[in-house]
Amino acid sequence: MTGVEKYLKEVKSYATSFVTFGDGAKGEIKGIGRLIDHGLPKLENVLLVKGLTANLISISQLCDQGMKVNFTKNECLVSNNEGDILMRGVRSKDNCYLWIPLEEGNVSTCLLTKNEEVKLWHQKLGHLNLKSMKRVISEEAVRGLPILQIQEGNICGECQIRKQTKVSHQKLQHLSTSRVLELLHMDLMGPIQVESLGGKKYVLVIVDDFSRYTWVNFIREKSETFEEFKNLCVQLQKEKDCGIVRIRSDHGKEFENSKFADFCAAEGIIHEFSSPITPQQNGVVERKNRTLQESARVMLHAKNVPYKFWAEAMNTACYIHNRVTLRKGTATTLYELWKNRKPTVKYFQVFGSKCYILADREPRRKLDPKSDEGIFLVIQQVQIQLKRQMS
Repeated sequence: MTGVEKYLKEVKSYATSFVTFGDGAKGEIKGIGRLIDHGLPKLENVLLVKGLTANLISISQLCDQGMKVNFTKNECLVSNNEGDILMRGVRSKDNCYLWIPLEEGNVSTCLLTKNEEVKLWHQKLGHLNLKSMKRVISEEAVRGLPILQIQEGNICGECQIRKQTKVSHQKLQHLSTSRVLELLHMDLMGPIQVESLGGKKYVLVIVDDFSRYTWVNFIREKSETFEEFKNLCVQLQKEKDCGIVRIRSDHGKEFENSKFADFCAAEGIIHEFSSPITPQQNGVVERKNRTLQESARVMLHAKNVPYKFWAEAMNTACYIHNRVTLRKGTATTLYELWKNRKPTVKYFQVFGSKCYILADREPRRKLDPKSDEGIFLVIQQVQIQLKRQMS
């Protein structure tokens, strides 16, 4: 019996009758016919049942036609009196035996349901994702591919095991905090393969959630994380004359320890942790890490600056982004949200460019050069010099 009329020919009417499905539902028998010959054994008296989603073969009918049916633990073989294999089925997880083509390239799919035909072509196309299969069919981009009714909700077990990825976290469409220091995001970046000029290997990145203003602190060992965080907390709380409400980090031992717990308890700070192997929950600082790394990498390579100056490049990148990046959803820079005044960039210079430093610290003879050649690394120094000149 089948539920697809196009699989049959010479369909005749059938006395009103019903077939009961496994779930108790009933399907009306609409007719009876002969299976279209596609190189398969001829099957007579095939019932056309309305609502049937699987094509069923009667073992007794095969035997009545003089065929031999042999069932084993894993497969079912249908042969003739000469011993030639006519049909073959494999045992599925639900203990049904599913017919499969005997030869590669066999186009006989009359015994396959719609879902089974989609699955077969999904496997033939190297487990191509269903969305791409639908597009190839709709665009008629290839020949020989039948028109399949593909539902993207179907799941291929092999694809799930070998292709599965994490579901992306939904982005917040609104500000989750109402003032500065309400939430600080923290992460430790490193170790960097090349030590900085000062022997540092790690970067402690801290981002204020409301303003997204960022601070970077360079440390030699992970054990120094707490002291750097503590010093910065004291500085920020005095600057803004308000306390820190929450901090958020991952479960790294540099953050999850007794020192952090005691300090947070004494200051009344709530310490939130992201779930293990879920950096998306600490995504604000994770994305900031990537931004700073990429900016520093570009500045180093653009001017062929040695890698040992990576800390200066990252510090400059942080300094620049604080002053030129606009807070999402606003037309205000991070600097203005934190400092309450617009920043100026007129003193900015190209990182790594050639510069000349006045040699005024050592005694020089009359004919000695007055300047030393160097490379520009730190923007803040230029700002300090400009302020001195203005004063």
